[in-house]
Amino acid sequence: MNLDQLRILQAVAQSRSFTRAAEIVHLTQPGISKHVKQMEEYFGVPLFDRSGRKATLTEAGAVLYAATQEIMSTMDGAERRIDDLKGLRGGKLRLGSSFPIGVYVLPPLLAAFRKQHPAVEITLEIRLSEAVETKLLANEFDLGLVSHDTRDSRLVARPFMRDELVVIVPLEHAWASKRLIRLKALATETFIVAAQGAGTRAVVEERLAEQGITLPRIMEFGNREGVKHAVEAGLGVSVQARTVVEREIAAGSLHAVRLSGVDTSIRFFYVSRRNSHLTYAAKALIALLEKKRVWTLRT
Repeated sequence: MNLDQLRILQAVAQSRSFTRAAEIVHLTQPGISKHVKQMEEYFGVPLFDRSGRKATLTEAGAVLYAATQEIMSTMDGAERRIDDLKGLRGGKLRLGSSFPIGVYVLPPLLAAFRKQHPAVEITLEIRLSEAVETKLLANEFDLGLVSHDTRDSRLVARPFMRDELVVIVPLEHAWASKRLIRLKALATETFIVAAQGAGTRAVVEERLAEQGITLPRIMEFGNREGVKHAVEAGLGVSVQARTVVEREIAAGSLHAVRLSGVDTSIRFFYVSRRNSHLTYAAKALIALLEKKRVWTLRT
């Protein structure tokens, strides 16, 4: 048994096809069949059921596949630590971010990071905050950046920026002439929100619940760009972090109204697995995030 054979087993199990597995690991189909046969002879049991159109794991194959996943995860961890030894002259930084941070906050930070460490390969996935935490726990991200504090004890979150929640309204709306409105006034309007699991939505829902306010008319638009376009079109109002809507406010396509009688702060967090090894690349980005720390709300 060797790692190449385990990779072949993994490819066949995941693709359920000897042909597709051959494409994945860059071998011929007969080569795949030969390696699988060698593994089956080694263990003395069939690892795949070939009776149907797809190759499916036998019970013994499933046991070996589970062990293979653990082995490959361990090897991936070893490779990342070896990359660390290069002193940021190589390696990877895998980031997961919620929409407002990934689109509006991270780009200049990543540009500064790239200037300091041009050899580090950066990948960024923008997802809902809940999905970022899920993939972080699965060790698919080195660092997560989200719009709310984590409630999972396996993760640790540290704030690096604070912003202000504001109500956004179309220019012709009656509130466009106001400087302040109370939170309960939102109950009189159609309220536009991003998808369930979005960090800002969770924060706003918490603030509403704290004051016992229920919004009778809610319209969901998948992400914040959809929310902003819906508000611009006059479908309703929304509450967003000021950073997210600064461009539209400056361009005169939306108007922002401040909220009174409620905590309007929203904090952005970087999140990592508790007691896990942080790569040097992740630590270098955290250093930039700490420099970004802002504790005074914009006025």
